[in-house]
Amino acid sequence: MMIRALLCLLALSASLFADTIPTVNLPIDTSKNHIEFPGGNISYVPFLRKLDSLVYTGKGNINILHLGGSHIQADVISNRVRVHLLQNLKLPAASRGFVFPYTAARTNTPISYASRRKGHFKWLRSVYKERKVKLGAMGFEITTIDPDAEVRIVLDSRIPDQKFWYFTHVRVFGTSNDSIEPVLQLDSNGTHYFGKHDTLSNSYTFTLPRRADSLILTFPWKDSLAEKKLRDTLSTLDSLGQDSLFADTSFLKTQPAFTLTGILLSDTVPGLTYNSIGVNGADLEAYLSLEHFENDLLFSRPDLVIFAIGVNDANVENFDPELFKARYDTLISRIRKVSPKAAFLFMSNNDNFYTKTNEPNLNGLLVVEACKQLAKKYKGGFWDMFGVMGGFKSMEKWYIADYAKKDHVHFKNAGYELLGDLFYDALQEVLRPEAPKVTVIPKNLPAKNLTTQPAKKSPKRKAKK
Repeated sequence: MMIRALLCLLALSASLFADTIPTVNLPIDTSKNHIEFPGGNISYVPFLRKLDSLVYTGKGNINILHLGGSHIQADVISNRVRVHLLQNLKLPAASRGFVFPYTAARTNTPISYASRRKGHFKWLRSVYKERKVKLGAMGFEITTIDPDAEVRIVLDSRIPDQKFWYFTHVRVFGTSNDSIEPVLQLDSNGTHYFGKHDTLSNSYTFTLPRRADSLILTFPWKDSLAEKKLRDTLSTLDSLGQDSLFADTSFLKTQPAFTLTGILLSDTVPGLTYNSIGVNGADLEAYLSLEHFENDLLFSRPDLVIFAIGVNDANVENFDPELFKARYDTLISRIRKVSPKAAFLFMSNNDNFYTKTNEPNLNGLLVVEACKQLAKKYKGGFWDMFGVMGGFKSMEKWYIADYAKKDHVHFKNAGYELLGDLFYDALQEVLRPEAPKVTVIPKNLPAKNLTTQPAKKSPKRKAKK
């Protein structure tokens, strides 16, 4: 009897406690969750014809390119769309496309695959304005002089029950200041495959004997005497001393090195290729600085380009919409040199705070209007993420619901997944209007973060998305 009374008391207490927990609803505006075509959609005809051919005859390929900053480097939004296209629209998977060993660049790897590194690397990315190196479409480079260095890519390894992608051909973009060439393996201690050097594109091509879902790249020295000299030097140093030596730029310049700027994984089967290329902190200026951008895209020509570049452009006190649009014009002209018939889809920024002042950023409204004007000019599509998520100051509620991070710029995984679902629903209305929607909007979320302002940051450092 005592036990039963105690259990009842505990249940009553839990119920009363639950009633006191504040809740919040995300201010999502589903009435705005559509792709708008302010100038008409005639530019989408070639892309939609290729899609119809793939769906109804099983022939051909469609190639989607999604460009952005850290939202796209994380790849949660883009991978959500990628997977829905495969699972819900039943498109066959063709090529995974561009990938990069981000761990060697000491940054986060997209959620749709894993990368690992061994050995020592130096790295650069496109947001560094003073760099002197020429970068490709990925916006990153890694350089190694370590004869024991290796990088590994493993597809579909981070999300349970997702296994879509394989490849039979590999193109490694990169150069050496000496005679180092990348060597490919499919398994540890497996067969070594040597690529064919394409001097015009600064790349190495590999044709594999079977379909694979992972690879290892090594960078062995050809000069055995020079390698022995390096190993003799390393043998006199402890691990910290070796790290310092490999980090010494002046020493690096005297040694044989290989610089890798991208990897393209492709297959010969018909289907979908969905490239997502994002660089933490990238703005339009960073993309325009990529000297080999067109060169790399020649090997994976996009039919539809989704632009999600703008948060870092608008993270300034005096945002210039005309300059913003002019930079987009230049980027589009470069893409059209590679894919003259490509269709374009412009995404507005998410609502966010200035990283310098932690105040709501009104420039998001200017970006919305600029993207609409660009969509009208290029007869492309426009998706108003800013409006769909709730408009100005809506990011605060996403943060309170624990769907956004404390910086009020980035989202947590659940937030990114929800935005990916919303974007897919808007996109599939264009691709297949009869397809069912996938978004489930959560209700009465626990208000976990009731602090109305994120912690102040030093104004001396400008963090970028």
